[in-house]
Parts: sequence; structure tokens; C-alpha cells
Amino acid sequence: MKSASGSIYTEGKFIEGSISVSRGRLRISRQRNDSADVQGIILPCTVNCHTHLGDAFIPRPDKCSVEELVAPPNGLKHRLLKKVSQEEQVSAMREALSVIKRTGSSHFIDFRENGLEGVRRLLMASLGSGTVPIILGRPDRPDVDEISALLSVADGIGLSAVADMKFDTAFQMADHARSQEKIFAIHASECVREDISRILDLRPDFLVHMVMATSEDLEACNSERVPIVVCPSSNAFFGLKPPMRKMLDAGLRVALGSDNAMLAGPDIISEVRALRYMFTEEELSDSEILNIAFSEGGKVLNSLPGL
Repeated sequence: MKSASGSIYTEGKFIEGSISVSRGRLRISRQRNDSADVQGIILPCTVNCHTHLGDAFIPRPDKCSVEELVAPPNGLKHRLLKKVSQEEQVSAMREALSVIKRTGSSHFIDFRENGLEGVRRLLMASLGSGTVPIILGRPDRPDVDEISALLSVADGIGLSAVADMKFDTAFQMADHARSQEKIFAIHASECVREDISRILDLRPDFLVHMVMATSEDLEACNSERVPIVVCPSSNAFFGLKPPMRKMLDAGLRVALGSDNAMLAGPDIISEVRALRYMFTEEELSDSEILNIAFSEGGKVLNSLPGL
């Protein structure tokens, strides 16, 4: 395909026009082209701002709590991650990557457990996938040499939660990532409210979830210009619901992620549907959902260090 015509979503709204590709450059015209190769609704690629593709090999579990399923080190996911073979895990990640490409995401930001080996396996799976991985590794041990080695191959560090480790350990990792101009991100207030002042002391590039955050917590994030990534399908599995109205009213940049591949496919369009199912039009408008899905993810990506 070299040209398309129809309703184009750009800069937060739909316009009638056409696009064409010439010598590797994309051009947008505000005039329809009836002879274009395709006609229809034209959407930009999305960015899946939070994935855990490493658990794609795990069958969707029965209902359980966040702690029982994903909390390190003894949640079901972490027990299975320790046992899975490279062949099985890489194969499952490749299948997940095909979903990412097929559903229109150009980039994804993955929190990759299991240290250097975890990063290596995702890099193997990503070769030839047609989508760009942004890999945030997680050291097996809070050791300076391991953190340095991890940051030499990963795009940054992605941690589970401040409650899962000593604060000094989290601070050391965050500081090390910043010193290397790498990304630092962390889950926060997913199922219980956490101390936002301590979390913001880590100077994260973005936070994931913030389901249990108060309006004051969200305003504090906005003051520090820290974006939030929400994962509605994952939240729904645990009986949770992101406070979208509070987030937007606080002025926050909010983007979408699909979270654990064992719970939901890495498909941002499905996350759009999940948001629409969770909230009425009065609570969250179609235009707000479209902006979150098709504009804000790219802005979060472009704000990250080292990319």
C-alpha cells in the first residue's frame, strides 16, 4: 500500500483527507483521494506502554489476588518463570509479539523479569518481529555489578513495587539508571495505596496502575510531570478499576498498557474496548479514550531518556 484516503486521526481529532508514502516519507493531505489504494478510517500506530511478555507461556489462571499471582518472589508467575525453558518462553513471546504487530503497535515497553537472562530471551524473541521493544530489566540481585551489566543491554529498569524491596535498594537502582541516562519505572498503588512521596523520591519516568491513588496523589504526580500507564483489562481481572476521571482532571498524561500476557493479549485495541466497557460516555468520552490510545502513548515514549 502506498496511499490511503478517508477519516484520518491526527493531533487529537479526525480530519478528512489522504496519506501517501513516497521515498520513505509520509505525507498527509486534507483532500480525499478517490483513487487511493485503500479507503477507510486511518489510525496511527499505538505504543503499548506496559507489557509483561515473559509470562505469555502461562495459561490464563483462575481468579486470585494480585499478591497470589504476581507478587515476587513467591507469586504463581514468579514460581513458573523460574522453571520455564528458554525454548518454551521464547516461542510464547514470539506469538505475543505477532499480536502486538497485528493489532497496530509499533513499540512496546516491557518489564522483563529474571535479570540478564530475561532480557536476552526477549531480545531473541523480538528479532524480526516488526515491532520495537523497549526493555526494562529487573536485576535478580541488588548488586551494583549486576545492575550495570543489565543496563548495558536493557533500556532501563522496571520494578514491581516499593513494598517488594528495601527503599534504599529501589533508590540505588533508580539512581543507577539515571546515571546511565536510562529509563526507570515502577508499579504503584495497584491494589493498596502506597506512599506517593517516597515513590516520587525515586524520580520515575512513569508509573504503572495507580488504581488506589487519591486525588492528592495524582496531583503530586502531575506536579512532577510523571505520566501514568493504566491497564484496564488486567485491573478488571483483579476486580479493580483505574480512576480515569481523577487522573485526567489532575492534568496527568495517561497512556495504555496491556500488562501480563497471561491475563490479556498485548492488544491496545482490546484495552480501548475495556475502557469503553468500564466507563460511561459521561465518565470518559470517546475523544478522551482515543487520545489516550492513539496520542498519549507516543508522547510518553518520546519523553523517555536514552531513546
